[in-house]
Amino acid sequence: MNNYLKLICFLLFTISVKGQIVFKTPSGAKYHLATCRMVNNVSKELDLNDAVEKGLEPCKICNPPKSEKVKTLYQNKAKGTSTTVQCKGKTRNGTRCKHRTSIANGYCFQHNPDN
Repeated sequence: MNNYLKLICFLLFTISVKGQIVFKTPSGAKYHLATCRMVNNVSKELDLNDAVEKGLEPCKICNPPKSEKVKTLYQNKAKGTSTTVQCKGKTRNGTRCKHRTSIANGYCFQHNPDN
């Protein structure tokens, strides 16, 4: 009887790990748990591995489980690299602007030539 109980527990564990179900909202780039406030009636049900293969990231609100693929992506991310650069614009005095920007052209919101 004890061996049957161990076998049943093992099977239930492998099924739950293998078939993790997560949800993707129609316009979202993240995957969520069923209990997340971001999930609504039109959300699509996905397998965890399928969500990762489609490039979806885990939600920061509900913190769904991360597959091994996602864990390696986060571990390989460079630490301490900045996503912003100093603005290329010049002030009225002729000195370089001290603002930092993440806009692709390298100018802050005040010196952006596209505006």
